[in-house]
Amino acid sequence: MTKLNFRLIAVFSVLTGGALSMAQSSVARAQGGGNAFGAPGEFAVTGELEGHLQKGWELRLHPALDYFIANNVSIGGLIGIQYDSPNGGTTTIDLGVRAGYNLNIVNQASFWPTLGIFYSHFSASMSSGSSTSLGVFAPFLYHITPHFFLGGGPFFNLPLDSGGNNYGLRTVVGGWF
Repeated sequence: MTKLNFRLIAVFSVLTGGALSMAQSSVARAQGGGNAFGAPGEFAVTGELEGHLQKGWELRLHPALDYFIANNVSIGGLIGIQYDSPNGGTTTIDLGVRAGYNLNIVNQASFWPTLGIFYSHFSASMSSGSSTSLGVFAPFLYHITPHFFLGGGPFFNLPLDSGGNNYGLRTVVGGWF
């Protein structure tokens, strides 16, 4: 009977020790420690590339750089360019600043909503103008390999000067170091 109890205690210790170790590593990841996405001092580089063929063509490129100033808290900026061929061609230049919070869900998935203020200047053949907006992007990220992710989620832009808001789904690809 003593040998059986010892074996059960040994098996239980190995199983719970492994679970405790996995739990500790998940806690460290959730807190942004170690080698996890969202650790203080890390940079995240993301980009959005979009193209359309509808009554002409449209190309949109928006790279961004974010820096984690504390566990899972990021600040960053983006620059973008968009060209629409219909109506004589319109070029739009975008600049923005944003802040975000990364919430690690499991080892390979996280939720990284960002809130920012963006300025856009457009120029067409006969006119030009600018606008300022408040934007939210809330993607779920899948970390395919360490330091590389793909994601997608809803976005919402609210113009601060005039015009209507826009919303939809957007994708993102990025890496961190």
